[in-house]
Amino acid sequence: MSAVTYGPEILSRLAQLCEADPEREVCGFVVRRRGELASVPIANVADEYHSRSPAEYPRTSRDSYLMDPAALLRFFEELSRNGDEIAAVWHSHVEAGAYFSAKDRADAIVDGRQLVPGAEYLVIGVRERRANEVKRYRYAGGELVESEPS
Repeated sequence: MSAVTYGPEILSRLAQLCEADPEREVCGFVVRRRGELASVPIANVADEYHSRSPAEYPRTSRDSYLMDPAALLRFFEELSRNGDEIAAVWHSHVEAGAYFSAKDRADAIVDGRQLVPGAEYLVIGVRERRANEVKRYRYAGGELVESEPS
């Protein structure tokens, strides 16, 4: 996949989504549809899983995200049906910077392979209910490294 330039419309939309739920990590994808970029939020169900099994899912939506499996299935079916491609996986950090955490890395790289091949990762820092920082990461040499902002 070629380098993606995220215009102000996409970055503004991601900020709006994060600011609409500033006490939880918000997550989703940026997809390329017919040459245009679109944001696709996916519900964070970390709290639901945590309440069912705190030992297995020790984190809540305030410090983690877990995309709704049913919504993911619908998303991937639509992606395949429409011929769209994933440009980025994105999520926010609550009252924290836009860094790529150890958990983020563990979720993005499974058995030494990128879980969503070719996708970048955008992390949005939300402090005092405002999205104030966006960083992008790309997979290179078996690691996720910070990329130049777009």
